[in-house]
Amino acid sequence: MAFYKIALLIIVAATIVEGQRPFYAGSRPIGYPEIVQNEDLLSNRFGVDEPVPLEARGDRNLVYRLKQLPEDNQPFWYLNWRQYDEARRQPQFWPQRPSFFNQNNGRK
Repeated sequence: MAFYKIALLIIVAATIVEGQRPFYAGSRPIGYPEIVQNEDLLSNRFGVDEPVPLEARGDRNLVYRLKQLPEDNQPFWYLNWRQYDEARRQPQFWPQRPSFFNQNNGRK
């Protein structure tokens, strides 16, 4: 009988612990994106290595049409797409504020 009580206690404890984070939230911490380092996986299968802005969503015809427009009529994201890509490659992270409840000041 004691075995069943211990097993029940372990099952209840495991259920409570697993319930703290929803199953659809994943196992990684929130706020840190996964960055693909290997660009060979993302290369074009037709052999064209000309970079395209992310906002164009792979539409090279759109990029060619935007190149033909005068600079005054080109969209802002197209004019500054290299700066946007550089900013995406080097994201900024700020340290999180320490929680008041986690600090152990010797009080019990």
